[in-house]
Amino acid sequence: MRADILTLPERQRAALLLSADGERSNAEIATVLETSEKAVESMLVRARRTLRARLATREEM
Repeated sequence: MRADILTLPERQRAALLLSADGERSNAEIATVLETSEKAVESMLVRARRTLRARLATREEM
């Protein structure tokens, strides 16, 4: 999973890692990344979707 995370686009990876411990709100992550909350939500959705798809592909093998 770590390798998959490292291949995510930089901003998606950053948003995902900042949210991983559950201690930061999307608003706080948006401040760190200098973007909007809506953009953070989109980045997280895309990152998680990508990781789920990669995991599913591995499980099919």
